[in-house]
Amino acid sequence: MNEHANMLKTVMQNLEHELPDVNSSTVQQIARMILGEKIEQSMGSLAVSLLQSDVSVGHVLSAMLRCEWLAAQHLIESSDPNDIKNQVHIFAESVEQFNILQAAIIDAADQRWQGSLDGEVKQRVLAELKLHWKETGLVHLHNYFDEIPVSARVEFKDFDKGYLRVSTSANLTAVFAASRGLRSAMISSLDRKHSLIVSGVSKHEGVILLEISGAEVSLRERRKDVRVKLANSLPVSLNHRGKMIHALIDDISCTGIGVTLLDGGDAALQHNEKVNVAFKLGSEVIKGNEAEVCWSRKIGSDCRVGIMFKPLTIKREVVYRFIFVQEQAIIGRLRKLDTPSWMKDSIKLCDENE
Repeated sequence: MNEHANMLKTVMQNLEHELPDVNSSTVQQIARMILGEKIEQSMGSLAVSLLQSDVSVGHVLSAMLRCEWLAAQHLIESSDPNDIKNQVHIFAESVEQFNILQAAIIDAADQRWQGSLDGEVKQRVLAELKLHWKETGLVHLHNYFDEIPVSARVEFKDFDKGYLRVSTSANLTAVFAASRGLRSAMISSLDRKHSLIVSGVSKHEGVILLEISGAEVSLRERRKDVRVKLANSLPVSLNHRGKMIHALIDDISCTGIGVTLLDGGDAALQHNEKVNVAFKLGSEVIKGNEAEVCWSRKIGSDCRVGIMFKPLTIKREVVYRFIFVQEQAIIGRLRKLDTPSWMKDSIKLCDENE
């Protein structure tokens, strides 16, 4: 058995001792990653596998760090002291993969933690907003139509047993018409960190009845740049470590793009990975070097990836002009949307004898 195989065995034994509830295949993948090997499993799925064992995130990360230190010691002791360049290269690759997995573990844990807090968040946000509605007499509802914000301020009527009553308005009609099912909208918390999700129930004598159906983290409300969803996706090339990945741009802002990977592209593009992007807006070619993956997830059979441009690496004015044109088209489509059926006034049937 050579030195590398011996070290792989040592790292696996340490991980198995520290993380006895983690399955052996996951342990082997982590050990290989720590030793700088390329692994088949994506960092995101590896992170989920680790957390399925219900071991605390702190314990997982500290166990991995101890093994990473073992690997670094082994590298120093076994490398040719005259070949420092190769030693640094191997160590840098190992650390880079380790950091990507660490970020993926923290992201996966944060999503689990957020899910468990949904009920508590809903109650806290609702309590704050009820007081605000009573004090101001107004409720601010909003939605997104192809990523363009649509909002309405309406008069607060009352709140009782999970149901909110507000006045109707033309703007409120547009808010619900913009949603996919024509019934949902959002109400931001006072700190804008969360949103209550409301569902339309009925309309009666100018009053809209809404049900509070949940709470979620407000990510879109905190965006610094306008993002638009494209009616027709644009092709984009992603260069990741010399490998060309083809994708389609689904939405775009001056700071980044949301893409769907083509040809069943795998989830190798994980959080913090660097990619070079290239795509065309009209006759202009947009290139962005060292763009960063800010999220990656499976949605059905598609692999969706969010990519953030490195500042000052793209033609921002070209992207801005393109977004402005897209906004005007989206607003035009929004104005043509029909009123949701549940918001239409009921037709009163006249008695023939009247």
